[in-house]
Amino acid sequence: MSLNLPTPPQSDDEQSHSEWRQTVRRILLGWRSELDSVTHKNLSDQIRAHFDSFLSARRGATVGFYWPIQNEVDLRPVITDHISEGGRAALPVVPGRDLPMVFHDWTPDTVMTPGFARIPEPQDTPEIPVHVLLAPLVGFDRAGYRLGYGGGFFDRTLAAMTRKPLVVGIGFEATRLDDIKPHQYDVPVDVLITDAGTSVLSDAGEAAENKPDQSSPPCHLCS
Repeated sequence: MSLNLPTPPQSDDEQSHSEWRQTVRRILLGWRSELDSVTHKNLSDQIRAHFDSFLSARRGATVGFYWPIQNEVDLRPVITDHISEGGRAALPVVPGRDLPMVFHDWTPDTVMTPGFARIPEPQDTPEIPVHVLLAPLVGFDRAGYRLGYGGGFFDRTLAAMTRKPLVVGIGFEATRLDDIKPHQYDVPVDVLITDAGTSVLSDAGEAAENKPDQSSPPCHLCS
C-alpha cells in the first residue's frame, strides 16, 4: 500500500515543516479511517502477533498501553494475555491539556470513566511505573520519530519521567515515511512494531535493550 503524500519542504523553516506535518497527519488519519474492516483486521492481527512475540521475553514487565481510538490497532487482547501470564498493564490518565500523562493500573475488570477528549481512563486505580511504554503511530520515519495527533502528550510525558521506559511505537507499515521533519524536542522510539515486523532501531542500539523493561524498580515515580 502506498500513499500520495506531499513532498517535504526543502527549507529549514519550522513553520513550513509544521504545515507539512499537519497535511501529512490529515492524510494518514484519513487513510486509516477508511481501511475496510477485513484489511484492518488482517493488518492488526499481524501487529498483535509481532507484539505478543515481543512481550514473550518480557512477561514480568508493566506495559503502559493506550485505549484504541480513530481506528488504531486494538492491543487489549495481547495485553489481557500478558496480565494472565504474570505481567501488569497501565493506561494513561491525562490531568490536563498541557500536563504530562500518568499511568494507572489496568485489568480487564477495571472500571473506566471518560477522561480527556472523552477517551476512557481507569477509575480509582493506583498510579504505577511502567517498564515498556507503547506509543501509537499516526506516522513514523526510519529514525523512529513519530507523527502523533499533535497534542504533544507523548513527548511531554517522556520528558517528565526521571527514568525512561523502553518506548515501543505501534502502527501500520503503510504510514512509514522517510523523514517526518521532527521538532528539536521530539523523542524517537526505541523499537518499532508494524505489520511488517519488529525492529530495534540502530540509533537506539544497545541502550534500548538495556532499558528497565523487565525489572521491578520504579521508573518515573522514583524521583
